[in-house]
Amino acid sequence: MEQVIASLGFQFEKVQAWRKQSIWKSIFYVIIAVLMANALVFGLKWVNQSNEAATELPVFTVTEDGIQYEEPFLFNMEVLDLTVMVGEERETDALQTLLLEDSGWVFKRSGVSTDLKAYSSLLGFLGETELTERDVAQILEDLKWFYPLYIYGAIVVDVLIHLVVISFLALAGLGFRRFVPIRYKEAWTITAYGITAPLLVRTVIALLPVTVPMLSVLYWATVGIFAFMTIRKIGDE
Repeated sequence: MEQVIASLGFQFEKVQAWRKQSIWKSIFYVIIAVLMANALVFGLKWVNQSNEAATELPVFTVTEDGIQYEEPFLFNMEVLDLTVMVGEERETDALQTLLLEDSGWVFKRSGVSTDLKAYSSLLGFLGETELTERDVAQILEDLKWFYPLYIYGAIVVDVLIHLVVISFLALAGLGFRRFVPIRYKEAWTITAYGITAPLLVRTVIALLPVTVPMLSVLYWATVGIFAFMTIRKIGDE
């Protein structure tokens, strides 16, 4: 706990003093921290999605000729970080959006959009000739078995990304050996504790209805700066 508090408070001098601990302890810290953060985020998303799923969808019909609906609406698939919009595009904090408008459908991820596609392609993908709100409700019900697999995969990927990027940043930290005595495993440990504050901020952002552009870049830049400032303190011993 002392190490967590020191990392959150950017107490570089304290963190560098722990650099000689076992690298396996540092790896374990990264894995547990990332697991806990993701478990919290996905757990709350699943609860929110379950509550929203209880609400019936408005009547609409999709055919190869277009889409029919009474008024525009949207619904969220929280676990997938996906918002489905029918009729018109609205502001959303979801990472992904599926827009079903009069002239066709568009899929967007992180602001990058596909070309407008005809509904025949969407129906062909789903293996249907017509799509109604009842069909969508059934699809949402059928997807319940998929969500645990998706969550497991997303968490594993996040853990692997952390281990790989920390390894690269630690390798970059060896460039300071000309100025301070540091070994690779020590640089790895220092960099590992650099995720504490950014991970906490990322988790809070994920739970709030806000979107931060280039969050991943800011995240790893903060980790890199933390490692740099901590390694500098080794020379002050």
